[in-house]
Amino acid sequence: MARDEPAAVPEILFNPPAASTYNGVEFLEFAVDESHGARLSGWLQRLGFARLGQHRSKAVSLLGQGDIKIVLNAEPYSFAHSFFEAHGPSLCATALRVDDGHQSLERARAFKGQPYRGLVGPNEREIPSVRAPDGSLIYLVDSAGPGESIYDSDFVVDPQAVAKGGLQRIDHMAMALPADSLDSWVLFYKSILDFEADDEVVLPDPYGLVKSRALRSRCSTVRLPLNISENRNTAISHALSSYRGSGVHHIAFSCEDIFAEVSRAKEAGVPLLDIPLNYYDDLAARFDFDEEFLSELAYYNVLYDRDAQGGELFHVYTDAFDGRFFFEILQRKNGYVGYGAANVPVRLAAMAKARNVAARQARL
Repeated sequence: MARDEPAAVPEILFNPPAASTYNGVEFLEFAVDESHGARLSGWLQRLGFARLGQHRSKAVSLLGQGDIKIVLNAEPYSFAHSFFEAHGPSLCATALRVDDGHQSLERARAFKGQPYRGLVGPNEREIPSVRAPDGSLIYLVDSAGPGESIYDSDFVVDPQAVAKGGLQRIDHMAMALPADSLDSWVLFYKSILDFEADDEVVLPDPYGLVKSRALRSRCSTVRLPLNISENRNTAISHALSSYRGSGVHHIAFSCEDIFAEVSRAKEAGVPLLDIPLNYYDDLAARFDFDEEFLSELAYYNVLYDRDAQGGELFHVYTDAFDGRFFFEILQRKNGYVGYGAANVPVRLAAMAKARNVAARQARL
């Protein structure tokens, strides 16, 4: 009996279009309805964001601070609306700043990625985009050149809007994934977007283990830890339940002065994650800190880490918005490149305590 010949491999897979050079995250887009959009906008403004503008024809608002742009999309009959109906208030799109968006899209096509083309209104700019494995979108935005920006063309921008805080850029985002989907996400980012993957690490949650593998662009301006857990009550499992699937559950913003930023956030009423005082007793045993500095860390709920090269990380977390996603404010010093793995156990324990308190209050 004659054998079937194996299918020919498309030649383009051996010579795909070159990957783009990345220059960070251009914007994050949240799918919201009117109510959640107003509340999330309030949260962000307490974090120092300014309301920069309103879309010319859609129920879409733009907030910003430093190099950070956040879009809140409540437009009916849109991709964001469908995403909201499926997952609730959540990050539905990430826009990456690249040197050639159309070349990036051709590379995605070569690796059998799924390009997406939404409805584009009059005088709006069409941005190349591709679907991520969970159906969310990744926009591929050309780095700013001559002419108006994507915000000038699509939004009525308020020239008087000024951010109140000192947050600078999106340092990283973290995703909660079903345990059996990690490999497909790693393959997607490595092949289509030419990201690199760090080694997997195992992190302790009070209710089980969390496995994490961080992805990053080759220039490290875009960083995305992917988290999975096979235990039912971990923070990752709660995120998956809230989203009814995968979702970004953690967004980190960088700054130059952690204490100034957290002081301003506390004064504005940002709900910060409460860190137990015994954590700071442990810090005193690990590092040669004076009492005044330790007291300042404890007062602001700031976590601290130091690497073998002397790099330092100062970071603080907000409570979760609607029990779903939370924000991190961080400051890196002396070339620190990690994510504060030494602090993950205390952070996850503090989050578990906050969830339990919220659950008890909800039953009252």
